[in-house]
Amino acid sequence: MIQINQYDIEMLKNINEQRAWEIFPVFLDHNPDLCVCRSCVLDVMAITLNSLPPCYHSEEHNMSAARNKVSDEEIYRKMKEAYLIVKERPRHD
Repeated sequence: MIQINQYDIEMLKNINEQRAWEIFPVFLDHNPDLCVCRSCVLDVMAITLNSLPPCYHSEEHNMSAARNKVSDEEIYRKMKEAYLIVKERPRHD
């Protein structure tokens, strides 16, 4: 059986996920009525990330490739759409 860990799979990162988490505090500043319980935040992020194309890289410094595919504004827009879905049907902790 092949040993997956020998390939350092933890080095593989979805750059768009990292970018979404970086944008999230700005989104919160503009949407103070968003419930910040664990379930609501994770639901917003899950819906956001499911609507974005993944952009995996093995080197964290390669953000430019991700920005060429999806802009920060697009991530913010997808986050807003996700927020409206969660606001309509929250699953609070």
